[in-house]
Amino acid sequence: MRRTISIISLSLAWLCANGALWDAVQVFAWGKMVHEYSRFMTVAQAIEITFDGSAPCEICVAVDEAKHSQPPDQQVERSHERVLLACQAPEKILLTVPEFAWPGVVDDLGLTRTEPVPVPPPRC
Repeated sequence: MRRTISIISLSLAWLCANGALWDAVQVFAWGKMVHEYSRFMTVAQAIEITFDGSAPCEICVAVDEAKHSQPPDQQVERSHERVLLACQAPEKILLTVPEFAWPGVVDDLGLTRTEPVPVPPPRC
């Protein structure tokens, strides 16, 4: 339980420091708008009206004002470079045959023993 609370607290602190908290609120607002519009029109029309920006809801307006009201020194600059970690091609693995260095091996290709194998004497 303690570990879960610390992970949630750390994630929330990272969201606040990164400025991504406003993005999460915006996603919530879009979901709410699609839900409300889909009550009296098709889902496709609801999605189109939600994302065209012609009729923002109160939450969208508040998020927009909050993003623009931050002082320039507190605004987080976001890079538009893509980070591809999951889709990157892995390094090629080169497998080589190990060199055999067994004692008593004379013929490296056939790995044959040259000494006779000790056999116990027969029992009568």
